[in-house]
Amino acid sequence: MAKETFAYPETHRLLELLDEVAHRSAISRGQAFEDFLHMTVCSLSGGEMEDAYLQTVKKHTAGERGKRGCDVIARMFGELVAQSETTRDDMKDLLGDLFQGAITYGERGQFLSPMPICRLMAQINVADLPAEETTPKRSVCDPCCGSGRMLLAVAELHRNWEFTGQDIDLRCVRITAINLALRNLYGYVIHGNSLTNQHWLVYRTGFNLRGFIRELPLAACPVPVQRAVRQSEVAAAPAVEAATGPATGDQSTEPKKQLFLF
Repeated sequence: MAKETFAYPETHRLLELLDEVAHRSAISRGQAFEDFLHMTVCSLSGGEMEDAYLQTVKKHTAGERGKRGCDVIARMFGELVAQSETTRDDMKDLLGDLFQGAITYGERGQFLSPMPICRLMAQINVADLPAEETTPKRSVCDPCCGSGRMLLAVAELHRNWEFTGQDIDLRCVRITAINLALRNLYGYVIHGNSLTNQHWLVYRTGFNLRGFIRELPLAACPVPVQRAVRQSEVAAAPAVEAATGPATGDQSTEPKKQLFLF
Protein backbone atom coordinates (compact mmCIF):
# COMPACT_ATOMS: atom_id res chain seq x y z
CA MET A 1 0.00 0.00 0.00
CA ALA A 2 1.24 3.49 -0.83
CA LYS A 3 2.35 5.77 1.97
CA GLU A 4 -0.30 8.11 3.32
CA THR A 5 0.36 11.80 2.71
CA PHE A 6 -1.79 14.56 4.20
CA ALA A 7 -1.93 18.34 3.97
CA TYR A 8 -3.28 18.74 7.51
CA PRO A 9 -2.00 17.16 10.74
CA GLU A 10 -5.60 16.77 11.95
CA THR A 11 -6.23 14.21 9.21
CA HIS A 12 -3.96 11.67 10.90
CA ARG A 13 -6.42 11.32 13.80
CA LEU A 14 -9.28 10.68 11.38
CA LEU A 15 -7.23 7.95 9.70
CA GLU A 16 -6.50 6.28 13.05
CA LEU A 17 -10.21 6.14 13.81
CA LEU A 18 -11.08 5.00 10.29
CA ASP A 19 -8.62 2.09 10.51
CA GLU A 20 -10.11 1.17 13.88
CA VAL A 21 -13.57 1.09 12.28
CA ALA A 22 -12.27 -1.17 9.50
CA HIS A 23 -10.62 -3.49 12.03
CA ARG A 24 -13.60 -3.78 14.38
CA SER A 25 -16.11 -4.25 11.55
CA ALA A 26 -13.83 -6.57 9.52
CA ILE A 27 -14.11 -4.56 6.31
CA SER A 28 -11.67 -2.68 4.11
CA ARG A 29 -10.56 0.86 4.82
CA GLY A 30 -12.27 2.03 1.62
CA GLN A 31 -15.58 0.45 2.59
CA ALA A 32 -15.32 1.88 6.10
CA PHE A 33 -14.79 5.34 4.58
CA GLU A 34 -17.82 5.02 2.30
CA ASP A 35 -19.98 3.85 5.19
CA PHE A 36 -18.77 6.73 7.35
CA LEU A 37 -19.67 9.25 4.64
CA HIS A 38 -23.13 7.76 4.15
CA MET A 39 -23.85 7.61 7.88
CA THR A 40 -22.62 11.17 8.36
CA VAL A 41 -24.91 12.46 5.61
CA CYS A 42 -27.80 10.57 7.20
CA SER A 43 -26.94 11.94 10.65
CA LEU A 44 -26.97 15.50 9.34
CA SER A 45 -30.42 15.04 7.78
CA GLY A 46 -32.29 15.51 11.05
CA GLY A 47 -33.93 12.10 10.88
CA GLU A 48 -35.06 12.27 7.24
CA MET A 49 -32.65 9.49 6.21
CA GLU A 50 -33.09 7.20 9.21
CA ASP A 51 -33.87 4.08 7.18
CA ALA A 52 -30.71 4.50 5.10
CA TYR A 53 -28.69 5.05 8.29
CA LEU A 54 -30.03 1.89 9.94
CA GLN A 55 -29.34 -0.13 6.80
CA THR A 56 -25.70 1.01 6.70
CA VAL A 57 -24.96 0.75 10.41
CA LYS A 58 -25.94 -2.94 10.54
CA LYS A 59 -22.50 -4.10 9.46
CA HIS A 60 -20.87 -2.13 12.30
CA THR A 61 -22.88 -3.40 15.28
CA ALA A 62 -21.07 -6.66 16.11
CA GLY A 63 -19.14 -6.89 19.36
CA GLU A 64 -19.22 -5.46 22.86
CA ARG A 65 -20.98 -2.14 23.36
CA GLY A 66 -18.42 0.67 23.35
CA LYS A 67 -16.00 -1.36 21.23
CA ARG A 68 -18.07 -1.83 18.10
CA GLY A 69 -17.37 -0.28 14.72
CA CYS A 70 -20.40 2.00 15.09
CA ASP A 71 -19.02 3.31 18.40
CA VAL A 72 -15.78 4.31 16.68
CA ILE A 73 -17.74 5.89 13.81
CA ALA A 74 -19.51 8.08 16.38
CA ARG A 75 -16.14 9.19 17.77
CA MET A 76 -14.88 9.88 14.26
CA PHE A 77 -17.98 11.98 13.53
CA GLY A 78 -17.41 13.96 16.74
CA GLU A 79 -13.78 14.56 15.79
CA LEU A 80 -14.78 15.82 12.34
CA VAL A 81 -17.42 18.17 13.76
CA ALA A 82 -14.98 19.54 16.35
CA GLN A 83 -12.31 20.21 13.73
CA SER A 84 -14.85 21.89 11.43
CA GLU A 85 -15.93 24.20 14.25
CA THR A 86 -12.34 25.38 14.74
CA THR A 87 -11.82 26.05 11.00
CA ARG A 88 -14.97 27.99 10.06
CA ASP A 89 -13.05 30.95 8.58
CA ASP A 90 -9.95 29.11 7.36
CA MET A 91 -11.86 26.15 5.94
CA LYS A 92 -9.91 22.89 5.92
CA ASP A 93 -11.06 20.01 3.75
CA LEU A 94 -10.14 17.18 6.12
CA LEU A 95 -12.35 14.58 4.46
CA GLY A 96 -10.95 15.38 1.02
CA ASP A 97 -7.45 15.20 2.49
CA LEU A 98 -8.23 11.77 3.94
CA PHE A 99 -9.91 10.66 0.71
CA GLN A 100 -6.93 11.49 -1.51
CA GLY A 101 -4.16 10.68 0.96
CA ALA A 102 -5.37 7.34 2.32
CA ILE A 103 -8.24 6.03 0.16
CA THR A 104 -7.73 6.69 -3.56
CA TYR A 105 -4.03 7.67 -3.68
CA GLY A 106 -4.95 9.56 -6.86
CA GLU A 107 -6.56 6.59 -8.63
CA ARG A 108 -7.70 7.40 -12.20
CA GLY A 109 -5.92 10.74 -11.95
CA GLN A 110 -8.23 11.83 -9.16
CA PHE A 111 -6.07 14.51 -7.55
CA LEU A 112 -7.93 17.29 -5.76
CA SER A 113 -6.91 20.91 -6.36
CA PRO A 114 -4.69 22.15 -3.50
CA MET A 115 -6.52 24.59 -1.25
CA PRO A 116 -4.06 27.47 -1.93
CA ILE A 117 -4.87 27.18 -5.66
CA CYS A 118 -8.60 27.20 -4.90
CA ARG A 119 -8.17 30.33 -2.79
CA LEU A 120 -6.17 32.00 -5.57
CA MET A 121 -8.92 31.28 -8.11
CA ALA A 122 -11.55 32.59 -5.71
CA GLN A 123 -9.54 35.77 -5.14
CA ILE A 124 -9.14 36.31 -8.89
CA ASN A 125 -12.81 35.67 -9.70
CA VAL A 126 -14.95 36.90 -6.81
CA ALA A 127 -12.92 38.78 -4.19
CA ASP A 128 -13.73 42.20 -5.67
CA LEU A 129 -17.46 41.63 -6.01
CA PRO A 130 -19.63 43.86 -3.80
CA ALA A 131 -21.01 42.75 -0.45
CA GLU A 132 -24.26 40.81 -0.34
CA GLU A 133 -26.14 43.67 1.29
CA THR A 134 -25.89 45.88 -1.81
CA THR A 135 -26.40 43.36 -4.62
CA PRO A 136 -28.78 40.55 -5.64
CA LYS A 137 -27.85 37.18 -4.18
CA ARG A 138 -25.21 35.31 -6.14
CA SER A 139 -24.50 31.62 -6.57
CA VAL A 140 -21.40 29.72 -7.61
CA CYS A 141 -21.28 26.42 -9.51
CA ASP A 142 -18.44 23.92 -9.88
CA PRO A 143 -19.37 21.17 -12.39
CA CYS A 144 -16.52 18.86 -11.29
CA CYS A 145 -16.43 19.77 -7.61
CA GLY A 146 -14.41 16.90 -6.13
CA SER A 147 -14.55 17.42 -2.37
CA GLY A 148 -15.90 20.96 -2.75
CA ARG A 149 -12.70 22.91 -2.20
CA MET A 150 -13.48 25.56 -4.81
CA LEU A 151 -16.81 26.17 -3.11
CA LEU A 152 -15.18 26.37 0.32
CA ALA A 153 -12.66 28.88 -1.00
CA VAL A 154 -15.48 31.11 -2.26
CA ALA A 155 -17.32 30.66 1.06
CA GLU A 156 -14.32 32.07 2.90
CA LEU A 157 -15.01 35.31 1.01
CA HIS A 158 -18.80 35.19 0.60
CA ARG A 159 -20.34 32.65 2.95
CA ASN A 160 -23.91 33.88 2.32
CA TRP A 161 -23.90 32.88 -1.35
CA GLU A 162 -25.61 29.78 -2.79
CA PHE A 163 -23.18 26.94 -3.61
CA THR A 164 -23.75 24.28 -6.28
CA GLY A 165 -21.39 21.39 -6.97
CA GLN A 166 -21.60 18.33 -9.20
CA ASP A 167 -19.36 15.28 -9.42
CA ILE A 168 -19.50 11.81 -10.95
CA ASP A 169 -18.03 10.15 -7.83
CA LEU A 170 -20.64 9.59 -5.12
CA ARG A 171 -17.95 9.70 -2.44
CA CYS A 172 -16.95 13.19 -3.57
CA VAL A 173 -20.60 14.27 -3.67
CA ARG A 174 -21.07 13.20 -0.06
CA ILE A 175 -17.81 14.81 1.05
CA THR A 176 -18.88 18.09 -0.56
CA ALA A 177 -22.33 17.91 1.05
CA ILE A 178 -20.76 17.28 4.46
CA ASN A 179 -18.23 20.08 3.99
CA LEU A 180 -21.02 22.55 3.18
CA ALA A 181 -23.39 21.28 5.86
CA LEU A 182 -20.87 21.43 8.71
CA ARG A 183 -20.36 25.14 7.93
CA ASN A 184 -24.12 25.69 7.44
CA LEU A 185 -23.54 26.78 3.86
CA TYR A 186 -26.63 26.72 1.66
CA GLY A 187 -26.40 24.94 -1.66
CA TYR A 188 -27.00 21.91 -3.86
CA VAL A 189 -24.65 18.98 -4.42
CA ILE A 190 -25.42 16.79 -7.42
CA HIS A 191 -24.30 13.25 -8.18
CA GLY A 192 -24.08 13.43 -11.94
CA ASN A 193 -21.94 13.55 -15.06
CA SER A 194 -21.48 17.09 -16.40
CA LEU A 195 -20.39 15.81 -19.82
CA THR A 196 -23.24 13.39 -20.52
CA ASN A 197 -26.07 15.23 -18.72
CA GLN A 198 -26.74 12.23 -16.48
CA HIS A 199 -27.77 12.77 -12.87
CA TRP A 200 -28.74 10.40 -10.06
CA LEU A 201 -28.99 12.31 -6.80
CA VAL A 202 -29.32 15.87 -5.47
CA TYR A 203 -28.54 16.94 -1.91
CA ARG A 204 -29.70 20.26 -0.46
CA THR A 205 -27.48 21.69 2.29
CA GLY A 206 -28.18 24.34 4.91
CA PHE A 207 -30.27 24.27 8.08
CA ASN A 208 -34.04 23.93 7.51
CA LEU A 209 -35.08 23.88 11.20
CA ARG A 210 -34.57 20.11 11.24
CA GLY A 211 -31.30 19.08 9.63
CA PHE A 212 -28.43 20.29 7.46
CA ILE A 213 -28.68 17.86 4.50
CA ARG A 214 -31.70 16.50 2.69
CA GLU A 215 -32.22 14.66 -0.57
CA LEU A 216 -34.31 16.42 -3.23
CA PRO A 217 -35.87 15.34 -6.52
CA LEU A 218 -34.48 17.37 -9.42
CA ALA A 219 -37.89 18.90 -10.12
CA ALA A 220 -37.85 20.50 -6.65
CA CYS A 221 -34.57 22.31 -7.33
CA PRO A 222 -34.36 25.89 -8.66
CA VAL A 223 -34.11 26.34 -12.42
CA PRO A 224 -30.38 27.24 -12.36
CA VAL A 225 -29.61 24.00 -10.49
CA GLN A 226 -31.60 21.99 -13.02
CA ARG A 227 -29.57 23.60 -15.78
CA ALA A 228 -26.34 22.79 -13.96
CA VAL A 229 -27.42 19.15 -14.10
CA ARG A 230 -28.63 19.11 -17.69
CA GLN A 231 -26.25 21.33 -19.65
CA SER A 232 -22.95 19.78 -20.63
CA GLU A 233 -21.71 23.15 -21.91
CA VAL A 234 -21.22 24.13 -18.27
CA ALA A 235 -18.27 21.77 -18.22
CA ALA A 236 -17.23 22.39 -21.81
CA ALA A 237 -17.19 26.20 -21.69
CA PRO A 238 -16.87 27.40 -18.10
CA ALA A 239 -17.19 31.13 -17.45
CA VAL A 240 -17.54 33.54 -14.58
CA GLU A 241 -20.65 35.71 -14.56
CA ALA A 242 -22.11 38.01 -11.94
CA ALA A 243 -25.69 37.75 -10.80
CA THR A 244 -28.04 40.40 -12.10
CA GLY A 245 -31.45 39.12 -11.07
CA PRO A 246 -33.80 36.14 -10.89
CA ALA A 247 -33.99 33.64 -13.73
CA THR A 248 -37.10 34.29 -15.84
CA GLY A 249 -38.10 33.94 -19.47
CA ASP A 250 -36.10 32.39 -22.27
CA GLN A 251 -32.59 31.26 -21.39
CA SER A 252 -31.02 33.16 -24.30
CA THR A 253 -32.29 36.53 -23.08
CA GLU A 254 -32.57 36.26 -19.29
CA PRO A 255 -29.87 37.66 -16.99
CA LYS A 256 -27.28 35.13 -15.90
CA LYS A 257 -27.23 34.49 -12.16
CA GLN A 258 -24.61 31.79 -11.55
CA LEU A 259 -20.87 32.08 -11.20
CA PHE A 260 -19.10 29.08 -12.70
CA LEU A 261 -15.68 28.07 -11.43
CA PHE A 262 -13.86 25.18 -13.11
